[in-house]
Amino acid sequence: MIDTKDLPEKAKRIFDSLIEAFEEQNINPTPLNYLVWYQYYKGDNPKFRQEMDTILSDPFGYTDRLGKRLYDEYLAEDENENENSEFDRAFRRLMDVMIKKMDLWSNKLSKHTQELNDCTHQLSDPNLNAEDVKKITHSVLTSTSSMKESSMALQEEISNSSDAVRELRQQLVEARAEAMRDELTDVGNRKAFNNAIEELMFDAKDIPNSLYLVMADIDNFKDFNDTYGHLVGDSVLRYFASMMKKTKGDNETICRFGGEEFAILIAESSMEQATERAKGIRKDIQAAHLKQRNSDKPLKTITSSFGIARFHGDKDDAKSFLERADDALYLAKEKGRNQVVDEEQVLSEKAVDAKK
Repeated sequence: MIDTKDLPEKAKRIFDSLIEAFEEQNINPTPLNYLVWYQYYKGDNPKFRQEMDTILSDPFGYTDRLGKRLYDEYLAEDENENENSEFDRAFRRLMDVMIKKMDLWSNKLSKHTQELNDCTHQLSDPNLNAEDVKKITHSVLTSTSSMKESSMALQEEISNSSDAVRELRQQLVEARAEAMRDELTDVGNRKAFNNAIEELMFDAKDIPNSLYLVMADIDNFKDFNDTYGHLVGDSVLRYFASMMKKTKGDNETICRFGGEEFAILIAESSMEQATERAKGIRKDIQAAHLKQRNSDKPLKTITSSFGIARFHGDKDDAKSFLERADDALYLAKEKGRNQVVDEEQVLSEKAVDAKK
């Protein structure tokens, strides 16, 4: 059985899907194929994942040749960076053990094959007597029995390896989710936002006007903190996030962008739908009647402002997409707060200012 005690505590589960895919699609269990599929299931590279999805949807599917091309094109340059990952190191150690077992089996198989070849050659001797045949037969049976035992041992090792890989995958999934979550509000953090916006923009590059970014900011939050203290302020942030999560659509990604500012990425939507979503949150938070803990004293009314931008397609980028949403949010603040402004209103304001 493979000893996994040296694996990091947070790296005990990875790749249940990988093992199943290899079995279902008859993929050769080479180190390169393990690495390619490992990176695919990690999902850190949207473009690589997109190409793998395309390959897997093709009737011919994945091949060793395609795996080599994918590795050279997407993964080779990241090897040094991947080596710094706790999970990548753990996975590589596990793969090293499996490869050594495969090499050992290969050597034993070669030895058994040579023994059988020798026996075959001896049996071709026309001068053999009954005693010689008996000895050769005994040798064949011994070699076959040894090969069977080696095969069974290898199967057990592979089974144990699969269990360790499954454990490693699950722990990786859990740790990645934890690393992408804001501890206070239990929504995505800034890193999750950065990953999500790149991935969603890639998915929507050929269907512009379907992806929207809503930037939300609690009005005068600093004054609120100064009045009630940071513990109450933290409770308000959690409440604000919980309201957004409660009415979250399946096509939404909610993240805490920083401080009292949140971001909602809405895929497969429209400006009207994104605007209605923002207006709904604004009304809910304004209508909330919150009280101080251990007191019946109500907190002052909480309001929020929103800026909305739409993704313009493959000529757009994350920086300009975010800047347009920020500009809309800034205009909402400038116009008196507690309102929703979209990028079209920003353009209209600029046009009016230009005529003055």
